[in-house]
Amino acid sequence: MARSRSNEHDTVKQTILEAAAKLFAVKGFASASMNEIADGAGISKAGVYHYFESKIEILRVMLTEHLSAVSEIADESFGSSDAPRVKFHTFTRLLIESYTRSASRHQHAVLMRDIDFLPPKDREFIVSAERRIIRSVERLLQSIHPELLERPYLTRPLAMLFFGMINWTDNWYSEKGRLSPEELATLASELFLGGVEQAIASAAQAVG
Repeated sequence: MARSRSNEHDTVKQTILEAAAKLFAVKGFASASMNEIADGAGISKAGVYHYFESKIEILRVMLTEHLSAVSEIADESFGSSDAPRVKFHTFTRLLIESYTRSASRHQHAVLMRDIDFLPPKDREFIVSAERRIIRSVERLLQSIHPELLERPYLTRPLAMLFFGMINWTDNWYSEKGRLSPEELATLASELFLGGVEQAIASAAQAVG
């Protein structure tokens, strides 16, 4: 019986988070109300407050869970015994698959637009997790292209350009299109890694 109550608690809590993520993604955190979150979750406003003491807490839990999921993707991709280039393909694929799924898609949109509404301590926790993932991508790029070790000034811009390309996929991708998330990920990773090769070659020519 206790396990059943625990499962029900988790299910309702997740329903609230998903309803809030969808609402925040459409209206923005500032414009969304607790009444609207309750309506979206199919429970009373008092019911929402039973699980979360404020709208800020909903945002904090939502973004923390989302970054935890992205961190797991990074750990799975970078911790494998695959070759560096395969790791990069895997990371890109898992990210795009995550960002194009409904619940994750909404959470990611909220992360990109509404993180500044979090209190400084909570915001720093999220940003620190993002920095760890960025550093992992930097190291992976250096493994794929050891030439970057000789030009470290290129590594951070390249990593940020990668995330700039991937992070807004949820904004325009449609499952009704001809490319599946996996096919899109292959296109994105090959396009990016090919571009990195060109950038390194151009930098070498400029110096030489």
